[in-house]
Amino acid sequence: MVGMFLKDREVQYTANRDEVTHTWRILDTWHEDLANMGPEDEVDDNSKSVTVITEGAFIAIVKEAARLGVLQNAAFEGHTALEDENLALREQILDLERNINTTTEEIQHINKSESFLLKEMAMQTMLKLTSMSDIENLTKD
Repeated sequence: MVGMFLKDREVQYTANRDEVTHTWRILDTWHEDLANMGPEDEVDDNSKSVTVITEGAFIAIVKEAARLGVLQNAAFEGHTALEDENLALREQILDLERNINTTTEEIQHINKSESFLLKEMAMQTMLKLTSMSDIENLTKD
């Protein structure tokens, strides 16, 4: 029977998208329900070996898996070209992050005019005086 051959598969689950209903069907190829099926038999959606989810639910699962970092560790066999491109893009992202950090540091170190520094000191002094006044008022109560 077909089910016996499916149990020998390395991958337990297969997923297919239905273009008409915009749903995903996930088949557990190792499930007991498939053990007695013949080659011409079709797996019904009501079978316990089939899970049907909506497109929105599928997207939510993928987003959560990406957020948790699960997708980074997923093995996609036979896509070395994509892996090379992915690695190149990750390196590009790291370079851009370094550039952002460098630019941010440069912006923080830009020479400020003397009038700006004096105004900044005045604002800090006013803030301290206001804070001290508030603390004094709170302790009087």
